[in-house]
Amino acid sequence: MPGTSILLPFIIQGLAFGAMYAVTGTSIVVLYRTTGVVNLAFGAIGSMGVHIVWSLMGGSLILPEPRASGFAILLYPALVAVCALIFLIYGWFLAPLLDRRDALAKSLGTVALALFLMGIMKERWDTSKPRSMHFPNSTFRVGGTVVTTTQVLALLFALAVVIVVGIYLKRTETGTAMRAIANNRETSGLLGVPVRRVEAMAWFGAGILCGCVFLLLPSLFKSMDQATLTWFVIPALAGAIVGQLRSLWITFGASLLIGVVESVLTPFHGNLQFLATYRRLTPVVISVVAILWISRRRTVVLAGREMS
Repeated sequence: MPGTSILLPFIIQGLAFGAMYAVTGTSIVVLYRTTGVVNLAFGAIGSMGVHIVWSLMGGSLILPEPRASGFAILLYPALVAVCALIFLIYGWFLAPLLDRRDALAKSLGTVALALFLMGIMKERWDTSKPRSMHFPNSTFRVGGTVVTTTQVLALLFALAVVIVVGIYLKRTETGTAMRAIANNRETSGLLGVPVRRVEAMAWFGAGILCGCVFLLLPSLFKSMDQATLTWFVIPALAGAIVGQLRSLWITFGASLLIGVVESVLTPFHGNLQFLATYRRLTPVVISVVAILWISRRRTVVLAGREMS
């Protein structure tokens, strides 16, 4: 079994990935509470933004590295803009078409969007070759372990997002409207809440978070590929499920846990090699355990009420 000194770099890396899961999970929770949509296209939209910006920076995704220039640095905000625009277009024009359908149909709509974007990426770019695109980065040491500024920024950013979004939902007029729509969409509309506009704002805000996440991800991954970026949403969705698609702080904690467990299982070898082999199942295992525990707790509570 690896020692603490060996595991420390993996713990730090896991916290960074967990932080990105947490930001993604926060986006999923807020969007679900406002619109009833579990957005499974988060990763595909972010991947599309990365591919577009890569092309602008290097001219072609086939190039091993993008051109390093001041102009290239200025294109980073374009990634946020592209992601926000795709979210807004879907939220304003397509999502309302499924308003009266159940949550499953709404969520499958985002799966269709993800498949559509994946098809465009596969047709337009050579997605079979590994690539890299890095956010400006530097390193320092903590206890003999190299830590990057991107890893620290990812964790601080996730913490700031949870705090700011929580305050926004509780203290602002738009946040109150979002919570009202989450509780009862029809009644909120009758009371004068501009439902469609508020939902569009939720989609746009989720798009901004998506762009920020995918600005940091390329520096955390050794290389990028379409599938890895697209299905990045799965661990984040698991964190949101543990938070019951309601609690931002539980989603934050669960996401960090998933990131750390995934990462620390990487260096296992020998008789424990299977832990490294199946570490990608961590989100599934943690979410299933959480669902079973929540179900058992509810059963106990109901049984107690019946007895009383």
